[in-house]
Amino acid sequence: MNKQQTKQRLFEVKEYSKKVRESLKKLEETQQPGEQSGKGNKTVVLEATKVQIQELIKKGYTTKQIADALSNDVFGILPKTITQLIGTKTASRKPKNKHATDTSQAPVKQEIKQRKKPVTDITDVE
Repeated sequence: MNKQQTKQRLFEVKEYSKKVRESLKKLEETQQPGEQSGKGNKTVVLEATKVQIQELIKKGYTTKQIADALSNDVFGILPKTITQLIGTKTASRKPKNKHATDTSQAPVKQEIKQRKKPVTDITDVE
């Protein structure tokens, strides 16, 4: 077997550690911790302003109002995208009734419950 070894690039420690320190200092001077920079898609831009969007929602603004404002001033966006970003539902939708009774499955559920009973006597077997 002929294993090909990759050559590890070596750096001049003094020179490159100075470059790293300068780069990190520049980072601290130009950005806040957690701040996005460079280029990104709409979602990345919205993530960077998520807190401000959530504050508007708390004040009572709808996702449609926010989406319209952004579409007029920044870039086109759907209210659904904002809803997905902030992770909450808007009040415009009716909540589903989780406690509604569906009787179409009732006989099947009853039969399943009966089958789960432990067999304690030979006469219990169907």
